[in-house]
Amino acid sequence: MSENTRLKTLAAATASAWDALVIVVGMLKGGAGKTTSAWFIALYYAVVLGLPTLLLDADISSQSAYDWFKVAQADGFEIPDNLVVERFPFDDVAEYIRANRGKFGAIVVDAGGGSARIFHEAVTEANLLLVPVAPAKIELRRLVATFNEAERAAARNEQGVTAHLVIVKADDRTSLPRNAKDKLLRPRKGEGLGPDRDEPFPLAETTIHSWVHYMEAFGEIPTELTEYANLMKELTA
Repeated sequence: MSENTRLKTLAAATASAWDALVIVVGMLKGGAGKTTSAWFIALYYAVVLGLPTLLLDADISSQSAYDWFKVAQADGFEIPDNLVVERFPFDDVAEYIRANRGKFGAIVVDAGGGSARIFHEAVTEANLLLVPVAPAKIELRRLVATFNEAERAAARNEQGVTAHLVIVKADDRTSLPRNAKDKLLRPRKGEGLGPDRDEPFPLAETTIHSWVHYMEAFGEIPTELTEYANLMKELTA
């Protein structure tokens, strides 16, 4: 039995007792690749694993995840029957997530960007926080603030949240991804985590590349999910 078949069988066997895995894709900065990551992760859980999945757009500034859904719908793309896409850019997002845990196998939340408060509340209900960041200096500047806010939220989290940083928009033809990894794993004092701000970031091994496939995915229902499938297998093993 293949891994995907085994996981789908397990999903079907437990369908009457859902307690959703809640994945918050967040960053206290716009344009970090949150929405693309949230969509591909939601599709992985809905299409590959066959789980009833809620993609929750909690970004107060753009709500581009929900816009993606409406464009795909208008253009005639087939939305998976087990994927629900909703908007909820409100401060009581934690309560909304709790109310929906029993209805879904996975809840993917696009949060951050426009509201530190919504990001904080979403993380209080998360099992997994995924922070996407492009390998450029300007993109790395908000990481400490994002993880500091996540740490405050984690103190209120009763689920046991784990946080991971993932490099997205990586072009291996340049030195940027390698340099970014070095800075994240061996930060200079004042640029890392911990009391002295010199501890490494929890960087995922899987890297998401700057493929045209991702750049042109908005408003479509992509089927090439390999990199995000590998990422989620790594982080939930």
